[in-house]
Amino acid sequence: MNKLFLEELKYIIQCEVPLTTYRLTQLEEKFSKRSELIIEMYQLLFEKRHVLLFIDNLEEAVYEYLVNREISNAKTRYGAVLFVANLFGETPTYIKCKIAKYQQSSISNMSA
Repeated sequence: MNKLFLEELKYIIQCEVPLTTYRLTQLEEKFSKRSELIIEMYQLLFEKRHVLLFIDNLEEAVYEYLVNREISNAKTRYGAVLFVANLFGETPTYIKCKIAKYQQSSISNMSA
């Protein structure tokens, strides 16, 4: 569900559609996400919109970015993973596995 949510936001940004109150309400209802999360992810993806085309797995990339951001804010890796897991309603193990998969695919792409 998070992958679909992030892909929808990516599509909205690529089509240059603003995040209006109406669209925000639609996204809240469609994906059962809090408006704060939707706004934060919209801002993040909008800020990084120039590289969105080059990201193969948006969900994994967002998880890794957010964990690294939280670590840079003086959280431990465990605390950062737990924060991201709670943010998206996932388990810490799921987040760690997605990040590991993303990092592994990044390494594979670099060596190819």
